[in-house]
Amino acid sequence: MKYIEDSMDKGLTNLVNQLGNGLSWGLKQGLVNGVGHNRYTLNIDGLSAEVSILQVEGNEQLNQPWHYTITFTSSDKQLSVESFLNQNARLSFNPANSSRLSDFTAKGLNALNSLTSANPLDALKQSEPLKQLDKLKQSNPLDSLNSLTQLNPLNSLNSLLSQGSSRTLYGVITQFSQLSVSNDEARYQVVLSSQLAKLALSHNCAIFQNQSVISVVEEVLRGHGYTGIDYRLALKEQYPEREFITQWQESDLEFIQRLLADVGVYFRFETHGEHNCDVMVISDYEQGYQQVADIVYKQPSGTLDNGVESVWDITLHSQMVEASVQVQDYNYRDAQANLLGNVNSQQKDNTTYGTDYRYDEHYKGLNTNGDSNNGIDSDTNNNNGDDDDGNSGDIDTDDSQGSNGNSNDNDNNSDNSGNNNSSDIDRNQANTGNGVESGEWYARIRHEHAISRQIVIRGKSNQANLAPGQHIRIKGSAIAGIDEGVMILTVQGQGNRSEAYELSFTAIPYQPLKPYRPEPIPFPTIDGTLPARVTSPNNDTYGYIDTQGRYRVKFNFDLKEWRNGEESLWLRLAKPYAGSTYGFHFPLIDGTEVAVAFTNGNPDRPYIAHAMHDSQHPDHVTTINKHRNVIRTPANNKLRMDDKRGQEHIKLATEYGKTQLNIGHLVDQNKEQRGEGFELRTDEWGAIAANKGLYITSQTEPRHRVNNWICKVPLPSLKMLYQLLKHCKMQQLPLKPMAQIPTVKSNLKRH
Repeated sequence: MKYIEDSMDKGLTNLVNQLGNGLSWGLKQGLVNGVGHNRYTLNIDGLSAEVSILQVEGNEQLNQPWHYTITFTSSDKQLSVESFLNQNARLSFNPANSSRLSDFTAKGLNALNSLTSANPLDALKQSEPLKQLDKLKQSNPLDSLNSLTQLNPLNSLNSLLSQGSSRTLYGVITQFSQLSVSNDEARYQVVLSSQLAKLALSHNCAIFQNQSVISVVEEVLRGHGYTGIDYRLALKEQYPEREFITQWQESDLEFIQRLLADVGVYFRFETHGEHNCDVMVISDYEQGYQQVADIVYKQPSGTLDNGVESVWDITLHSQMVEASVQVQDYNYRDAQANLLGNVNSQQKDNTTYGTDYRYDEHYKGLNTNGDSNNGIDSDTNNNNGDDDDGNSGDIDTDDSQGSNGNSNDNDNNSDNSGNNNSSDIDRNQANTGNGVESGEWYARIRHEHAISRQIVIRGKSNQANLAPGQHIRIKGSAIAGIDEGVMILTVQGQGNRSEAYELSFTAIPYQPLKPYRPEPIPFPTIDGTLPARVTSPNNDTYGYIDTQGRYRVKFNFDLKEWRNGEESLWLRLAKPYAGSTYGFHFPLIDGTEVAVAFTNGNPDRPYIAHAMHDSQHPDHVTTINKHRNVIRTPANNKLRMDDKRGQEHIKLATEYGKTQLNIGHLVDQNKEQRGEGFELRTDEWGAIAANKGLYITSQTEPRHRVNNWICKVPLPSLKMLYQLLKHCKMQQLPLKPMAQIPTVKSNLKRH
């Protein structure tokens, strides 16, 4: 019997050791190979080395690319930067009911089953000592031990892992670090980001013309390889074309974020199940939220919660916000229009107070977007010269300078009649009148933004699928005011090899017909001026201007190719003097350098501040003639006023007939004196006409008496002299009657 007992003890000890070692090894392999690889799985294109994730930290936010920081180990200690940066990758969250974690369960069970497949108890039962023991006892002493072998220690783990839902994020590796190296493995860290994050690395200055905000955003996305699969529009409004949109020293990401936020449009991300890619969803109303299943409110108890997905620690935070939004702007095309608007979308709400006054939202009309046929910019079909409702007598459009003296003094002739340089602003008149991007519309969406940030919900969850832009209902929550559910704004989460993913989120109450509006992003301001050149379709000889006297320019920063004369919107020219059909305007011709300024620094609101000389267009007043004040046109019409002391003179000249008026110190082309006084000369005909009389004398008088002489010339004496000369000529008399002239002269002297 002693032999039997010793043999039994030895057999049982070996059995327990085998079971213990097998269980330990199975759990270890299950946890390392199962949890380490399968709770989170990272696959990187082109990377053959196996990685085991240690930790995951995620950050997702509405209107921002998402980022996940992933720390992992690998037996390959020589992984290169090129193997990671700018490589497409996917991160999977794998709850236990997924195929990957089912594999983990199978691995753990197989580890134990492999140990018990050749059951050491079977061999023990067949041993001679046990046979002898069986004869001595009616009951098998190993029944209890056998029962132990029927208890699989992974059954409870398998049950736990049988719940949950998977999620896969598709993105690109934007950062890579090697953290440490040991004898067995190396520790690495990467940042997996949305593909949209790469747009932050492209900075640009660009011009977009006659496009809507959405059209510009699509153009930028397509420029980065986005297709119709990579983004989706879920829009309620139809956005009008804008005549001019400028990207100024912004990344492409910052640019599209600013444009979308300006019109109250948000974007979120979702996974395309068929194409296995990240999809950017662009929307402007609540139907653009992603609808997901309800989630229960359940405070976790202990370290394990049976895998039930829930939310907990929900808190509500509220604040007073503006009761109304007031907007104001100025549109020079309709200078007398009232553009002051005020909107209060919740007039009976006592939790709001004050007014948010916003100037320069840059809209054209208070109730319309300026594209309606309301008379503004009605010159869109007019050619040069057919201006101002037919009141051509008030505009410089006629060249008559007749001898009757009734000169219209009109300089804007029809030499450019072949150029259709009419204003094309607001050309999209067919898409008008919906009020989008009008003054009141801007006031409304700005107030909707204020209301949307009045109440913020914060909480925690273990649902890895939770993402910004989702509309969820929370069952069992005691928080008031969220019966309709909440819309997720941000999610920050973390998990590691041994712990499930847990996240914190912020949200706002879901309100039907009151969509979330993002925070407006200030436009980049341009201080000072930017260089540009005046353009025309055919290198026009004369100024290429529209019916409002505006120009088009080619900005030096603009790298796009445009048709000549279409490089910008029509720009006003700032002048030192302006009024109703009068002012100071010297037309600028093709190639002239101009300095362009911007109203309120807004890059979308340029105007020509002034013209400049450059190396190709040198100044006509320099150090060699610094005492001269010169106005000279491209055709060499000239007004020159020389201030050189002791040699002052003025020259008014035109090339036609070399007609000139020179007064003062007269000089030749070499600036040598050739006379003094005044000179009126021409190679063509000349005429002097004075309806009330003309006084010419070689006598000098004090300056203060000149006007008296001119005003007090006795008209009877002049008429008598005229009649006398006329009579002599008709009668062909000798000049003796001219002796009467002294009498007339004497009469003149008495006056």
